[in-house]
Amino acid sequence: MCVFHEERNRFETNAPALPVNWQQAGPTNIGGRMTSLATDPTDPDRLIAGAAGGGVWASSNAGRSWAPLWHRQPTLNVGAVTMDPSNPNVIYVGTGEANQSADSHPGVGIFVSRDGGSNWTVFADAEAAHLPSRIGAIVVDPANGNHILLGGVSHSSADFREGLYRTTDGGSTWSRADDITPGRYRCHDIRFGAGQTIFATIEARSRLSGIWRSEDGGTSWTQLQTGLPSGDQLRRGSLAVAPSDQTRIYAQFSSSGGGVQGIYRSNDSGDSWRPIAGGHLDSERQMGYNNTIVVHPTNPDHVLCAGVEVHRTTNGGASWQKRTRWSAEIGDGDYAHADQHALVMPVGAPGRVYAMNDGGMDVSENGGTTWENRSDGLEVCMFYDFTVAQSNADFYGGGFQDQGTNITTSGRADDHFMISGGDGGWFEIDPSNEMHFYTSSQRMRILRFRGDLDPPWSDVSPLPANSQERQRTWMVYIAMDPNNSQRIFTGTSRVFRTIDDAQNWLAVSHPLDDSIITAIEICRADSDRIYIGTTNGGLFRSIDGGDTWSGDLSGPALPGRTVTRIAAHPVDADTVFCTVAGFGHPHVYRSADGGLSWRDAGTGQLPDVPHHSLAISPTEPGRVFVAHDLGVSASLDGGATWQNISGDLPNQMVVDLAIHVSENRLFAATYGRSAWKLDLSTL
Repeated sequence: MCVFHEERNRFETNAPALPVNWQQAGPTNIGGRMTSLATDPTDPDRLIAGAAGGGVWASSNAGRSWAPLWHRQPTLNVGAVTMDPSNPNVIYVGTGEANQSADSHPGVGIFVSRDGGSNWTVFADAEAAHLPSRIGAIVVDPANGNHILLGGVSHSSADFREGLYRTTDGGSTWSRADDITPGRYRCHDIRFGAGQTIFATIEARSRLSGIWRSEDGGTSWTQLQTGLPSGDQLRRGSLAVAPSDQTRIYAQFSSSGGGVQGIYRSNDSGDSWRPIAGGHLDSERQMGYNNTIVVHPTNPDHVLCAGVEVHRTTNGGASWQKRTRWSAEIGDGDYAHADQHALVMPVGAPGRVYAMNDGGMDVSENGGTTWENRSDGLEVCMFYDFTVAQSNADFYGGGFQDQGTNITTSGRADDHFMISGGDGGWFEIDPSNEMHFYTSSQRMRILRFRGDLDPPWSDVSPLPANSQERQRTWMVYIAMDPNNSQRIFTGTSRVFRTIDDAQNWLAVSHPLDDSIITAIEICRADSDRIYIGTTNGGLFRSIDGGDTWSGDLSGPALPGRTVTRIAAHPVDADTVFCTVAGFGHPHVYRSADGGLSWRDAGTGQLPDVPHHSLAISPTEPGRVFVAHDLGVSASLDGGATWQNISGDLPNQMVVDLAIHVSENRLFAATYGRSAWKLDLSTL
């Protein structure tokens, strides 16, 4: 029984589905967050890779080109991939990202392909088999393809499905390693040693954390302690067993503060350990999110470990060098993207290193000395925001997770480039001039581009915002007056306004409800009418251009969840829609009286999932589009009835929508499979 199909049906839209055909908008030439990699033991050029939100990808030429293997699977959130060592055409994929970040999303279990990735079936349903919803490790016994172990984590205190699991009958039944502890614990990494010896890293937030070993194929487990710190000092750990000497094992652990607690080496199959990092890795961070280690296939002294950056030793840990710099110029030999999630040194290509990170895949052919990016074709970017220039339909782009703000000026999916760095946030373009726009990044950094100035770029971050406000604000919403491109609004918990193209900013409100502003709408029909939504689900209004503000107008109709987007009717400022996040309530609301009262506009036809964005056609205001975790829905009658227009979009959450008016084109940006476009005349 496939329980996830029943679970998904709870969220399916009741609206009819239209046979809609979307086209790629890209980028296809800029990578996104990759979590895992499997290499064919008989062919080091053949790769199967997992993306945090982009499904499974294949390369037959060491990453010089890629092809997607997943598109409409029940989830595209991937945490682990592996091949059966005795038959590399058998591929297992564990769904749900196991990296410990707020945007690591769950999965539905394990899938298997028995023909090299062409066809996929459910191998183990997470609900039915009581397996973790975020699987970060899968290993197959080299001597027995029916013997498989997995490790997983949970992000919810109510979800007890985490830990180390094992099947000995090809997935028919699973058992949890409760002799580690019958209580809750996380399992981050699993490695086979010689024979039936298996090693695993455990995080139990107690003395039980650390390295555990089984010498009987996983039937029983013993904690390894000699030479290691007390388990209460250890958090997430990664392991590497030297292929050329399986008595040599390396382990890397994070500390409670997110740094590197230590790197440890054993020369006797784990009986004893000693620290080998010294202080070299003291500057590393985020080790609960990016944590991986690997050993050269023929040289047990050659080890690479990584957090944000990649580090190398060639003498078994006696000395270390940092081998990548994410701050270097892209294309430099020491540049690799930050935040490493998997390092692989394939058998059959000594010296080659694959590094899977937040920017796709970087590759070294000389043991980690120099690097090149091989992400072309990986259409896995995670958008925060998307915008298209009304003056030029080929000029579009947006802010990406850990990939800055990227655009294309040619309208081609394979021709995007970065224009500003950081985690890319809101991107606003002057409706009449694409050479005038704003970009943003984390903690309220705002840049302005004006092609008529020298230099064209300026940092125009609002000076009135204090440091405490900036630290509380991950991404600021930016709204440009559609009738006056010199007038911009942004906000923390307060509203900031400029009327002179960001030369000067003024705080024009007190904290609205003391939560961060998440949506701003300046009405096309009346620029003095401004609506604002907040993290706490509040809705506020100004009718005098931002000089004064109402109290909270959300009322009893709205659920008190984050307001994700607000859009007003193009010729009637009193008619306004908003979308909200969360579960268990309606997600699209409409007001006909300027926000004084609200009603459910979804009327049971929209899925019960977070809704992220909203767009109203300026020329056909009866056409309303919403983006949500299951795709895109449309109303062609002002919100009275809805249709599912997800069509052939990949099965990933859509986080933003934009309409190009003269081309009558709708863009949909996803969190894991880049952006797509639709000719609205086909509806």
